[in-house]
Amino acid sequence: MSDDGTKITIRMGAEEIQTMEDFMADHDIGNRSDFIRDAIKGYIASMKAGQPMNAEGGIFVRLSDVQMETLDALVQTGITVSPEEFIRKCLLEKIIPKSIEDESIENAFRAAQMKAAYK
Repeated sequence: MSDDGTKITIRMGAEEIQTMEDFMADHDIGNRSDFIRDAIKGYIASMKAGQPMNAEGGIFVRLSDVQMETLDALVQTGITVSPEEFIRKCLLEKIIPKSIEDESIENAFRAAQMKAAYK
């Protein structure tokens, strides 16, 4: 970034600063300005993608680089639309019993048949 950028001042509590500095140290981020610029870009990208950063009830999981590369490859090959969609699908396969899934599919098909009969 050039030296003629606009300077912005923000206030942060000691706990927030410590959290930020711990994260920066763990991820080899050089300075606070780089961190904050990247955080803003990430926030904007998430909002544009319809994924609010602080969604209530959400679970945030940190994945390894290998896991992220695998998910990105699945997106590139068309196996999944997004890493989040693939993880949700895997989770649902584990927590919804097969019998419940089959019953839901049958019910949906019956409802579609009834709706088609009324047309």
